[in-house]
Amino acid sequence: MSPNGPSKIRANASTAGRMCRSADASTQPTGSVLVIGAGIAGLTAARDLVRDGRQVTVIEARDRVGGRLSTDRTWQDMPLDLGASWIHGVDGNPVTELRDEFGLPTVVLNTDEITTYSGSRHLDPAAMTEYGTDVEAAMAAIQDLSAQPAFANTSFAAAVDPVLTQLGLTGIRADHVRDTVHQFIQDAFGADAGQVPLWIARYEDGYGGDEVVFPRGYDEIATGLAEGLDVRVGHVVDRIAHDAAGVRVHTDRGVFAADHVVVTLPLGVLQAGAVAFDPPLPAAKQEAIGRLGMGVYNKLYLRFDTQFWDDAEVIAQFGLPNESMAAWYPLHSVTGVPVIVALRGGSVARRIENLDDTATVAEGMRGLRAMYGESVPEPRAYRLTRWSTDPYARGSYSYPGIDSTPDDRAIVAEPIGNRVFFAGEATHATEASTVHGALLSGRREAGLISRIG
Repeated sequence: MSPNGPSKIRANASTAGRMCRSADASTQPTGSVLVIGAGIAGLTAARDLVRDGRQVTVIEARDRVGGRLSTDRTWQDMPLDLGASWIHGVDGNPVTELRDEFGLPTVVLNTDEITTYSGSRHLDPAAMTEYGTDVEAAMAAIQDLSAQPAFANTSFAAAVDPVLTQLGLTGIRADHVRDTVHQFIQDAFGADAGQVPLWIARYEDGYGGDEVVFPRGYDEIATGLAEGLDVRVGHVVDRIAHDAAGVRVHTDRGVFAADHVVVTLPLGVLQAGAVAFDPPLPAAKQEAIGRLGMGVYNKLYLRFDTQFWDDAEVIAQFGLPNESMAAWYPLHSVTGVPVIVALRGGSVARRIENLDDTATVAEGMRGLRAMYGESVPEPRAYRLTRWSTDPYARGSYSYPGIDSTPDDRAIVAEPIGNRVFFAGEATHATEASTVHGALLSGRREAGLISRIG
């Protein structure tokens, strides 16, 4: 991490009031660009455009860069990534390129080594083999269905029961497969299996290689990208206007003008209408925004004095009330600190967000004690997230709604004239909901602007 990164951002924050000015497009040099949002998409676009010789100003509502990539350092011996955690496949991944450019350490944390509990019963190797075979067969059958046009907008929830019948799975074996499919969708999309159409299975490729995490915090990627950029933090945008003369971005601390603007607002913010567009967004774009969904995926970190859980990359748990399957991720092998984190998505995450901290921790402890016994001690500390209540995110990442089409993300990404451009994970056709998808979308829009001349 560059030692000048955080101080540069703080300087921008402290001088933002005097640096911000009301202006019109005629006061800006030709080729000037405003970027709304200092998440990975916005910072990537800004960095590329500055390298292209453009005058670029990044406008960010928060008091930090990174957006939904956020690291908490309350625990001095273990940074906690509250948003994104993994590079999902290091081979050929553009985030891997940034990791190497900035010299950041990573640790392998794959999710292949799984141990499973059904109620208080630990599944033995034979049962685990049977379970793995059943899940693999079911997912292959669902993949086959997704390729059939008649089933394109059938939900995963509606598809799983016919698949179980086709495979002859009944009883507890069927229950475990059904619950796994539901949890998989909640994990991948932050939505429920009844909300996501089968067609998306044809577009989920990703990168190969290990999955890795950042022991010093994923936010070092954002800090590295922001180095040297003009980032105005603490500026809340409420209106984006454009015409033949240029663009004007209205914030609570003044109006900015330029030739172009790159909008990287999360899908949830666009859906909420928190930022007005003048003129309004084209009808086709508004409709596509409405057909997509904004998922919720939250974390509960629990810290103990000693490890009492299995040595595994993932601990799967069946039989909890209100959940199809719970997934626990032990982190002691990564950090040396006895911490385990529960990741919850979809309606489970939304339900838990309505609980207070005490009730949320208590629910997590009931799950751990169901597996490891009533002697499990209370945690010495905890940290949790509530992404749907964050006004600058309104969720964790996007998903394709049940009535959506494969073209919707491209429609959301379409520029308006040569003035207004759109980036962010929700605008990437095949890598949505990921950090690398956000990064690639920022590169895409920077390239479009650069080619304008």
